[in-house]
Amino acid sequence: WAAQIDQGPLVINRADEYRLVLRLGRPIAELTEAGWEGMFYPRIPFIDEVEVFDKKIQYLDAAATEIEIAGNDRLIIDYYVLWQIRSPLEFRRSFPRGIGQATKRIQRTVGSLVGDAVGTLTMAELLARAELLDTLDERATEELASNGVRVIDVRINRTELPLPTEAATFEQMREQRRAISREKRAIGAREAREIRARAEREARELRAQANADSEVMRGEGDAEAARIYAEAYGRDPDFYAFLRSLEAYRKALGEKTTLIVPPDHEFFRFLDSTQNGAD
Repeated sequence: WAAQIDQGPLVINRADEYRLVLRLGRPIAELTEAGWEGMFYPRIPFIDEVEVFDKKIQYLDAAATEIEIAGNDRLIIDYYVLWQIRSPLEFRRSFPRGIGQATKRIQRTVGSLVGDAVGTLTMAELLARAELLDTLDERATEELASNGVRVIDVRINRTELPLPTEAATFEQMREQRRAISREKRAIGAREAREIRARAEREARELRAQANADSEVMRGEGDAEAARIYAEAYGRDPDFYAFLRSLEAYRKALGEKTTLIVPPDHEFFRFLDSTQNGAD
């Protein structure tokens, strides 16, 4: 029971913790494993002290930083860090005031690396999460290795424009979109004119071809009619004359039509019953 609260002669470490055994303020044992490998014996009560360090992964939500990137643009970068104590002995020696002091040092180190990495990127590369950002954890671990800290991951979770430049940037983006829309409309208008001109040309060609075909068909019809009329006239001229007269009567004599001609006019030859009987 005393070992569980680090008060007995036996010190037992847990899987999610580190332990340092101090004798008169000086470290004499570093326990990083659990079970039998993480035991220390004998601890001298009231002389040996035990300090406990968290072995779990720590989350650091770094303060947003304004950084100048390639192209003289300025952005506010918000990032976070996942880190872990790798060596409790080196961690205690580097940060005697504990986690608070360590997080400040980690934020300064990682913030400097983020600024150096982001400063070489363009806006497009940054928004695409360039591969250069994937090595931030390794570079941070190299710089913090002597402090007993291992950086597991560094991620940028938010990028935004500073307030003074936000309006100007948005106006620039709107003007770019307006320029693109003007170009698209101009291309559309040009293509519309080309389509209309092509359609009108095709329509004229179709009308001309249709007129030509109709003239050919009309000529063929007139020729066929003339042939039929000639053939009919050759077989019975009187009957042909009678049909032509009937057609003339039909066209000339409508309802309430008045004609002033002599009774013996040739036009009424087939209407004169006396002459028809004589014929």
